[in-house]
Amino acid sequence: MIQIEKGVSKQPVLLRKEDQVGITWGGESEAVSRLILGFSPHFPTALRSAINPKPSQQVLDQLTAHLRNNLQAPIVFAPMPIQDTIDLAEFLVHTAIMFSRFTPGPPSVGGPIEIAAITKHEGFKWIRRKHYYSREFNLEPAP
Repeated sequence: MIQIEKGVSKQPVLLRKEDQVGITWGGESEAVSRLILGFSPHFPTALRSAINPKPSQQVLDQLTAHLRNNLQAPIVFAPMPIQDTIDLAEFLVHTAIMFSRFTPGPPSVGGPIEIAAITKHEGFKWIRRKHYYSREFNLEPAP
């Protein structure tokens, strides 16, 4: 994962071992969490406030894990072709944009969707990006 804070990128962080696959998201996570996990990231907090006596954090964590295991969308990641991962990423970003559009307050997600892929064989490669300057200043790096 590469984090960018105030326009400065930090060193990449490995989220999984090389033999593990999966999906990770951040930012405005409500729409994607509901779609992929089957429930809102606010669900554990809402559940805790609704139950009396309050469940322990351990019980809440067990319940959340149980819900995730039983409600999570059955997406197969391991053999997914790179084009499918690109399409899935674009779909999830577009879903977050549209979800934000129809929730109260100003939209908090939007604008052109930029997509890059990082593969073992090709490294970092732009799939689609916005060009603020003419293409002559936005050439693709030589392989």
